[in-house]
Amino acid sequence: MSDAASLETPAWMGDVDPSQVGFPFTPDRTRYEKRTEIAYKSTPDGPLHLDAYRPVGDGRAPLVVMIHGGGWHQGGRYEMGLSRWAGWLAASGLAVVSIDYRLAPGTSYPDSFGDCLDAIDWCVDNEDELGVDASRIGLWGDSAGGHLVLLVATSQTRADFPGPRLARAGDALRAVAAWYPPTDLETLHNVESRARSGGAGTVRNFVGVDPERDAARWRETSPIHQVHADAPPTLILQGTRDLLVPHAQATSYAERAAEVGGPCELHIVEGGLHGFERIAPGDEAKAKIERCRDFLTQHLRA
Repeated sequence: MSDAASLETPAWMGDVDPSQVGFPFTPDRTRYEKRTEIAYKSTPDGPLHLDAYRPVGDGRAPLVVMIHGGGWHQGGRYEMGLSRWAGWLAASGLAVVSIDYRLAPGTSYPDSFGDCLDAIDWCVDNEDELGVDASRIGLWGDSAGGHLVLLVATSQTRADFPGPRLARAGDALRAVAAWYPPTDLETLHNVESRARSGGAGTVRNFVGVDPERDAARWRETSPIHQVHADAPPTLILQGTRDLLVPHAQATSYAERAAEVGGPCELHIVEGGLHGFERIAPGDEAKAKIERCRDFLTQHLRA
């Protein structure tokens, strides 16, 4: 038995064969440069870091800010394949920074969200050091990171958002790509609570308060309630067999975006699990992942 086949997979991967878990594309390492562990913010818990990937060559490439998943309570800027995805985008001509942020339950909203905003502002302030064009910024996130990039995109482009705000980068947000993102946190919390027999769960730990005690905060943290006509063009990838984030989170968001005139392109991967991009992706999934890259390139280079 191979080492891969002998590994155990988490429950959210369903009945997938462990030997089929892996990255579907091979980034050309000669086409980009990488700098690691750049501190962008000091916090009471220590510094927060980002890794920067820049295409080789003259000129400044548009910037993609990559935000990791992990249920808002785990994960990091280079885990779960993010270094490969960042390299893949950079080899295709887009500069990338992949960021860390503070995690629940040690912290809750708005801290982690504010960290993401501060990372984006840091990139604008340091575009010369990074060698990027920070007037053209795209966002990329998966799972909880997908939620955070959607929340950045929808909240920072509307004047009446009551929560934390970007200091400088709001006008630079040009496009967002979100993979299997939570979009309606109260609905997801209710699903999770039933599954956990009333346990607090990951969503509540991120928001920091029960819905019945602060309904306004739950709306503030849910992209489905923040999307509007002037939000940046958005692409969402979602699998129909997602065991962590029901695919209705994506379809309901797309329906709401259509109602308010927000530009949204939804791609459904039939049979796709949470993390389908690294769990035996077939030709359909690979084509939609490539569409995600092309979507960002299209809007950031326009």
